[in-house]
Formats: sequence, C-alpha cells, structure tokens
Amino acid sequence: MKQRLMVENVVKNAVVLILFALVYTQIESYLVNTELAEDKALAGDALVAVSLFAVIACFGCFTFTYEKINVKSSLQRGLAQFTTATFLLVIGISLMFTRVLLSFIMGYFILMDAVFVLLYIACIGFDFWDLFRVLNKK
Repeated sequence: MKQRLMVENVVKNAVVLILFALVYTQIESYLVNTELAEDKALAGDALVAVSLFAVIACFGCFTFTYEKINVKSSLQRGLAQFTTATFLLVIGISLMFTRVLLSFIMGYFILMDAVFVLLYIACIGFDFWDLFRVLNKK
C-alpha cells in the first residue's frame, strides 16, 4: 500500500508539472498582448488579484492532511490526490502569472525565478512530507 500511495503521489506531481509546461507559454503570450504589459499600475492591480488566489491555494495546500483520509479507500485517496493536485496547480499557475506580471513592473530578475521555483518545491515537499508522516504511522 505504501508503494502504491507513493506512486500515485509521484504521478500526480508529474501530471501537474506537465500541465505547467503546457500552459506557461500561453499565459505569458496572453499577458504580453494585454494592457498589463504597458500599464504598471494595472499590472500591480492584477498582481494583487493573482496573489489572493495563491494565498487561498497555499492555505488549502498546507491545511490539508492525508491523516484525515482512509488510505485504504481508493475513492478517498483519489479525492485527496485530486484536491492536492488542484491546490498545487493553482499555486503554480499563480506563480507563473506573478512572474510575468512582476517582469512588467520591475523588469526580469532571475532571483525571482529562483524564489518561485523554491516556493513550488517547498509545496511539493510538504505534500510528500505529509504523506510520509501518514505512511510511517501505519
């Protein structure tokens, strides 16, 4: 059962990363071709709205725990994986929007890319840590 849960979690995270690869260029292309690219104040307003989505998703991601599901139930595991995948997807997409919007406001700064990657890795790490915690109790 432990190995199955780990495989499910790895597959979930791989699918989310593939989705990121598919949508990033579309997000960037869309934003570059809007007023946001020229109007820093408007880009800042959009950044606030995007940040709200990221905060809500982070709250959900970090309050969710695999401890509250029956890991032997494929339905509960599936719902848990779907829920965490959705939170991780929203966090990642929000970070993508944030990266592009910040580049409109302050120009490209590679350190910000590193911060976004580290933040996302921390979210994935938390997801795995929570799963390990549950698996080690059983």
